[in-house]
Amino acid sequence: MASIKLAIGFTALALTGCGSSLKIDTEFDREASFTNLRTYDWVSEGDKRSAPNPQSERRIVAAVERELEAKGYQKDSSDPDFLVGFVVVVVDEVVQQTAVTDSVLGYVSMRSSSQTFSDGTMVLFVEDSGRGRVIWRGVAEKSFNRDASRDEVDKTIDEAVKKMLAEFPPEE
Repeated sequence: MASIKLAIGFTALALTGCGSSLKIDTEFDREASFTNLRTYDWVSEGDKRSAPNPQSERRIVAAVERELEAKGYQKDSSDPDFLVGFVVVVVDEVVQQTAVTDSVLGYVSMRSSSQTFSDGTMVLFVEDSGRGRVIWRGVAEKSFNRDASRDEVDKTIDEAVKKMLAEFPPEE
């Protein structure tokens, strides 16, 4: 009986670790000035604006534009003060759980199951348009059950962008 409780405890601990909350981190170039930034545009290079699928990419673009507009920034493709880009990386991880039981009758049985989780990381960055150097970046990380709904993923994208851009521009 004790081994069943121990196996269940380890399984619960493994699942708790995989359903992690959203983690946010930001940093900025302390030599950069953010006071004169008024307009932005998106980076044009494909390797600086990518997501696992077009729907996620569109959702990220919409969330960033909404948050920047709320902060008073205007999109300007002709002469922006800064450029915005992002990269999203998703890594799948299979978690195997095994429960071992024994009985008074002396036999042992094992029950195994597995679940796939996706660890997602989004890096959002701001470049000085004049020099092309990154002056601010935010990182959001979260683990999802592989079967997460599209609504859950979209909600997480919105939350991640909002929390990252809450720290942009940084207080100088």
